[in-house]
Amino acid sequence: MDLSIIPLNDVTQATNNFAEENIIEKDHGWIVYKGELSGKKLAFILADTMPNMRTVVSLLSLPKHQNIVPVIGCCDKKNNMVFVLEHPTRGGLDKYVSSAHLTWLMRVKICLDIASALHYLQSHSKIRALQGKKRRTSHSQIRKMDINYLNSAGIYLDENWQAKIQLIKRGLLKPKPLGNVFPSVTRLGINIDLYRKIFKGQLAVRDVEFGYTDPLNIQIGSPLEIYSFGVILFELLCARLVVTNDEEGGTQSLSKLAHSHYEKGTLMEIIDPILRVQMNRDSVAIFSEVAYRCLNEDPSIRPTISEVIQQLQKVLKLQQGFEISELQQVSYCQFINVVFLFS
Repeated sequence: MDLSIIPLNDVTQATNNFAEENIIEKDHGWIVYKGELSGKKLAFILADTMPNMRTVVSLLSLPKHQNIVPVIGCCDKKNNMVFVLEHPTRGGLDKYVSSAHLTWLMRVKICLDIASALHYLQSHSKIRALQGKKRRTSHSQIRKMDINYLNSAGIYLDENWQAKIQLIKRGLLKPKPLGNVFPSVTRLGINIDLYRKIFKGQLAVRDVEFGYTDPLNIQIGSPLEIYSFGVILFELLCARLVVTNDEEGGTQSLSKLAHSHYEKGTLMEIIDPILRVQMNRDSVAIFSEVAYRCLNEDPSIRPTISEVIQQLQKVLKLQQGFEISELQQVSYCQFINVVFLFS
C-alpha cells in the first residue's frame, strides 16, 4: 500500500467538521470519528501528538493483509495527525468477549485470525526494519507508536466476524509509564522480584492496560506480544474481560485467575456455562494449554506464534469434527422419529 496524503478538506467534510455526534471512540491520546469518503464508510483517528514520520510511512506502506485493518492514508491537522482507516462494522472485540453470540467455534476462528496477523507482523521485513529504527529512537518516541502492544479493544470484527488488528490504534493505545508507580524499575533496571510479584498477583493491577502487558515488557520495553495474546486467548475461552469485578466488589486480573485455575485443574469452573456445552473437551485442553504457555513467567520458553497457530489449527479441526458429529446425531434422531411416525 502506497503512502496516501488525504486533503484535510476531504477529511473535514467526511467527518462533518469533526462533529461530536460522529465520535465513535474516545480515550487519552486519540479520538475516533466515523465518516464516509468516496462512498466508503471509514474511521478517522485524530491523534493529539505528531508521531515519528518514519514510523507513519512504514505503517502506511505495508502490503494488505486480511487480518489487519487497512490504512487508507493520513493528513496533518494543526500539528495533529489524522489516520484514515477502513472501519470494520462490528467494532472492537472487547464488546463481544462476554457475548453469547460468539460461539466456541467462532472464538477459535477469531484467535486464528489474530495469530495470522501477528505472524505476518513478526515476519514481514518492513516491520523488522521498523523495529530496528525504534531501537535508535528515544523512549518517548517508542511509546508514541508501539506496534507490539495488543489488547482486545484494538482488534476489530467485520461483518463476517473476521478479526483484524488495527495497527494505528495499537500504537496510540499505549501503557502509561510505570516509573512513577515503581521508581525502582527505572533506577535499577530489571527487578526480577518485582516482576515475579506482579506476575503472581501480589501487586494490584493499576490499570486495565497492564492486564495485557507482560510485567517484564513494562520494565525493559521488550516486544513480548505473545503474553498479551495469551491473555486474549483466556478472555475468549472464559468469556471474561481482562479485568473483572470479584465477589467482594474489587477487581481481579483474568491472567492471574486463569493461571491459578489451570494449575489446579479447575479451569472449567471459570468458563461461561453457555460455552462449556458447545466445547469438545480435547479442543479445550489444547487451547487452554497454549494460552497457559503464552503466560509463562519465562519469556524464553513461551511458544512462538508459529507454534500457537499450529495448535489452534488442531483445536479448530477437533471442534469442527465434533460439531459435524453432533449435527449428524441430531439428524439421525430426527430421521428415526419420522420413520417411527409413519410406521
